[in-house]
Amino acid sequence: MDVIIVYSPPLPLAIAGSKLKRFYNAKYILNIQDMFPQNAIDLGILKNRLLIKLFERIEAYAYRNADFITVHSESNKSFLVARNGVPQDRIKVIHNWIDIEPYSKTLRTGRFRKMFNIEDKFIFLFAGVIGPSQGLDLIIKVAEKIKDVKDISFLIVGDGMEKERLEKMADDLKLKNVIFKPFVSKDEYPELVKDADVGLVCLSSMNKTPVVPGKILGYMAASIPVVAFLNKESDGHQIIKNADCGYSEISDSVEKVVATIKKIYNEPNRLKEYGKNGFSYVKENFERNACINRLEESF
Repeated sequence: MDVIIVYSPPLPLAIAGSKLKRFYNAKYILNIQDMFPQNAIDLGILKNRLLIKLFERIEAYAYRNADFITVHSESNKSFLVARNGVPQDRIKVIHNWIDIEPYSKTLRTGRFRKMFNIEDKFIFLFAGVIGPSQGLDLIIKVAEKIKDVKDISFLIVGDGMEKERLEKMADDLKLKNVIFKPFVSKDEYPELVKDADVGLVCLSSMNKTPVVPGKILGYMAASIPVVAFLNKESDGHQIIKNADCGYSEISDSVEKVVATIKKIYNEPNRLKEYGKNGFSYVKENFERNACINRLEESF
């Protein structure tokens, strides 16, 4: 074994990575996908001081023992340097990648629209984990504000610890424009995304780390526009701006989100352009083989 690559979170895997490094005398690469435990602290999920200290010690151990660390954006690198004191020369930016082929070869069939009885709707699709980090209360509140726009539907596909509460919230508000459905299979996912008019991304403003939600890349690969409501620190804002594939806003204002939803809804003639821009950008910057080649060059 020449190289060991550990993804974090889950952070405790880094301990196993360090031990395997010594056992095999191999190079050990730590790939940071999210800044744990800081993200859990910011969201109020992790409050116990003893647990926080324990995880911070594991975190320091993980950074200290890795030969080098990879992160998926420049702001994540800056965060590690500023907050954790990791030397810049031990951190490499390797973007998260996506295999665009399943999206390129998938056509819009309307199958999911028919299955969910929303054939004639303008669909904003959120597909993924439904947890505290996503802050989907914001979308429910927005749906309530624009319920008079009968053409718009918010399709939320996935599961997670917040799903039941959000379903009750939508029911209590008697919202007909919010539809919850369970996860679809990996093979079906590109077809689901292609059936949407706009891909929706949401992160709670309580997040303080520069995380980039992976679903942005999936929407771009499917050639659909993106609207993203993210914490101000997220590098997702810059990606969407650079790609010119839709809009992003800080996720701390229902009014701003309502305005953004209405803005893209009222631009039907630009949706295809946004989708095309996103696909071109993701192909150039986040295509799987190009990113893997950059990772291999680091070995």
